[in-house]
Amino acid sequence: MNNLVLKRNLASLKKMDPVLFERISSLKVTKFYATTKSKSGHPALVHIDQEGNRKQVDSIFDPVRDATRNLERLEIDKSINFVVLGLGLGYQVSEIVKQCSTQAKIYIFEKDPELFALAIQEVDLSSIFEHPGVRLFIDLDIREISGLMDPERINFTLNEYCLVSQKALVDRNIEYYGVLFKEIEIYFKESKINLKTQTIHSKLYYKNVFSNLDCLMNSPGIKSLKGSLPDIPALICSAGPSLDKNIQLLKSSRKGFFLIAVATALKPLLHNGILPDLVISIDPDEITIRSFDFLRDTGDTWLVYNAAVPNTIPKYFLNKKMAFDLDIHLAEWFKKHSEEKGSLGKTTSVAHSAFNLAKFLSCSPVILLGQDLSFHKQRLHCKHSFYFDDHINLVSRFKQFSYLNRLRYIDFGQNLTECVDIFGCQVNSTLAMDSYRQIFSDSLNMSQTVINATEGGVAINGMKNLSLREALHQYCRNSIREKLDALMTSMPIDKGTQISLRESINRLIANLKNTAKKIDAIKSKYGDTLLNDQKQFFVNDMESLYKSMLEYKETALLLQGYDFAGFSDWYRSNSQILSKKELSKENNLLDEEFERDLKLLKVLEASVEYLRINFEKSLSLAN
Repeated sequence: MNNLVLKRNLASLKKMDPVLFERISSLKVTKFYATTKSKSGHPALVHIDQEGNRKQVDSIFDPVRDATRNLERLEIDKSINFVVLGLGLGYQVSEIVKQCSTQAKIYIFEKDPELFALAIQEVDLSSIFEHPGVRLFIDLDIREISGLMDPERINFTLNEYCLVSQKALVDRNIEYYGVLFKEIEIYFKESKINLKTQTIHSKLYYKNVFSNLDCLMNSPGIKSLKGSLPDIPALICSAGPSLDKNIQLLKSSRKGFFLIAVATALKPLLHNGILPDLVISIDPDEITIRSFDFLRDTGDTWLVYNAAVPNTIPKYFLNKKMAFDLDIHLAEWFKKHSEEKGSLGKTTSVAHSAFNLAKFLSCSPVILLGQDLSFHKQRLHCKHSFYFDDHINLVSRFKQFSYLNRLRYIDFGQNLTECVDIFGCQVNSTLAMDSYRQIFSDSLNMSQTVINATEGGVAINGMKNLSLREALHQYCRNSIREKLDALMTSMPIDKGTQISLRESINRLIANLKNTAKKIDAIKSKYGDTLLNDQKQFFVNDMESLYKSMLEYKETALLLQGYDFAGFSDWYRSNSQILSKKELSKENNLLDEEFERDLKLLKVLEASVEYLRINFEKSLSLAN
């Protein structure tokens, strides 16, 4: 043990993570690891098994050089984010710290606390502990992955990350590291899907939120219904192809369950003479309007929606609609300054929203129907859904139904993935649907009964598979209609915050006008064509503009949320430039900085103008 090394490490560790310092400083050194002196003079890690047999983990020749060669194969110079599995004696991470800028984020996961206690006694790790981007997790509870990654979710998703593995250590704890790696992959797969959706739809989200303000202010929120249907069976109907098998069975037991339909399942249900209690809609695209039949009477069916849906949908349901909160900046801003409607948590898809709503109402059991999450004969939807009808309408002598399904199937390209269905047969799904399946599994808990009565598609881990006939017979034989009749008769709408909302809108408009003046000043100062000697002044003025915008955090977040693609491009470019500037001080990056800021100026100008106009229009609704 090197007392000077230990003292330096503990001092640096205490500054970085006082909680970890307290935990580690009192630990005894592991019996299963030791160090030996390598030929290069650096300590090399050795594993000792139960019988006392010793096996080299690090190179006995030169563990530092070995770590460097491993990292060269990974081309770490192209990355600014890292996930490290297995710290060991820290040689790989020390090399990453040497080669990367202080902008880099380095998340380190080590299973064995006693091995870490040995490492800080043998090797100087202070450069690791002092790097501002390092986060160190020792024997982490894998269930905490989502929470700890959230602060850097956008960064790791936009800029991606390099996975660095201490193979010998990972192999010895393959169960822990295997599950950990899988959870990290799932987290960022889901994050990529969410960010892609936000990138594509951000402007449409804002358009729909503004157009729905009147409906939202006159819609009760779901919060008043929390826990209102305990022990009432809820059936969630989606529009997967297996719905064709058993949809008619719903008629025989209709009085025995609370029926929640996702939007695409509404037409198939209505076609079969089945009225759902609720239909839920969350998708922003205009195509989702076609899930609804505005010429057919929907009886006592209520709409549950968020602010992202096209305005045509909530307008149609008049006084039979309820809203829930949407987690985009504009909707969150209105919630903060007016009325909270109630949250359904993570709602990646409309089916997850329906599932979370059933849990929100305390329904039990929850029965899923039509939730295939995979293709059946290369189609994803049941008969009488608008997707199915679209293909039927295109069928001709030269374009048969199977041919049209094949074309749509091929369009998924690299997003296709193989999986096993509930019958043990190989089926095809998509990366998005596989992510949705995992979200269903992650949202389950031991106290709830959830039945998958889909009768097809892929299994959802944690859910019991039953035929719909069995599920209805076992759980839905007693009538529950009396308990439902008075459910939605009195749901209050909070009107007491309109004055506060009006004042908040006026303050926001003032901030937007102030930002618009600064943008105009920069445009007037430099004109349409900038000379080379003006570029640095332009970059400096843009930096001043960023700083002034950040003084009004709410306004900045609203602007970022409107043109998410434009701000994401700036964020990605800025991260790369900052890293280059630190590592290559001799390089002149002015042209890159100029291009970055010139693009952003156009994004800012359009975003500020859009928000100003629409918030001014919304003032009339707050009066």
